[in-house]
Amino acid sequence: MEKKYLIKAYDPEDWLFDLNDGTEEVHQFIMPEGPRMKNECSDTFYKKGDHVGYHIHKKGCETFYIAKGSAEITIRGKRCVIGRGDMVHIPPNTSHGFTFLEEGTVWRELFHDIDMSGSTINKNWIKDHYPGMYEEPHFRSWYLDKVKNFQRVDPVHVKSVTKDEMWEVRPYGYGLSSFVFDKAVLKQKVGRWETDNVHEIWMAVLKKGACVQWNRPYNESNLFMIAKGSVRFRVLDEEFTAEADNLVHIPPYTKFEAEVLEDGTEVLDYGCTARLLDMLEDYDALISTDAHCFEDAQKKKEFFEKYDCYITGTNLVYSHCE
Repeated sequence: MEKKYLIKAYDPEDWLFDLNDGTEEVHQFIMPEGPRMKNECSDTFYKKGDHVGYHIHKKGCETFYIAKGSAEITIRGKRCVIGRGDMVHIPPNTSHGFTFLEEGTVWRELFHDIDMSGSTINKNWIKDHYPGMYEEPHFRSWYLDKVKNFQRVDPVHVKSVTKDEMWEVRPYGYGLSSFVFDKAVLKQKVGRWETDNVHEIWMAVLKKGACVQWNRPYNESNLFMIAKGSVRFRVLDEEFTAEADNLVHIPPYTKFEAEVLEDGTEVLDYGCTARLLDMLEDYDALISTDAHCFEDAQKKKEFFEKYDCYITGTNLVYSHCE
């Protein structure tokens, strides 16, 4: 890796490993972290016409971002088409299956409570050392059950809907809640009620010059994906620029700050363990009744930390919620 915090999605030198069994090609960026196995992140490349059959994960969450291409997705008996920039969030026990519509579709994946990489490694080990065993229906069913993957029958009678009508889809530009600052708009893409309280996912649409600092060490890692534009990061004594399709992975107890270099930059905060929605809603309510209530820096710091938010400085001026 050019920098130990920077991961370039399409640079093989930045992959931990890649797995290609002839049916899918996986580029692994981050292995599962901690007891909830969060922040596992990878790209899977699909060919036109590739199909992932209808199934359920008995535990864990999957969040997919379409970095390239498009797919027809079936979730809980409904079907729609999604494309670049759309996001899909699949909680446990949610039936889902996919058909990929374009050659080279890139399915950027985020998991927790699943250990998808371990499952893929084990599957390839079986295929390499016991030819034909994984394809044998009884063994395959037994193996999938052991990794909490419950296979369904692809539905025949499904309802075609638009992606705006499918709850699990978060179309490009959509937010469950939105908060407006002078240099940023924050859009919540996935709520912590959808992740068993593990994390939230936010999209920030930023103007050039927006700066945020995290200069108080704390016990959680951070994971950002640059969807558009560029951001200069300073992590401890290192400085680097992250651009589109780069990920930035910050380990626990590490001070860092970020400065936006282009108008219209889009950053996905994948690893947000702060109660950011709660904090922003309460912040909006408090300053709406008293515009000066956070002029005391210590009071503001204590308020942020109440919600496990460890931002220590920002040049963003809050405007309103939408």
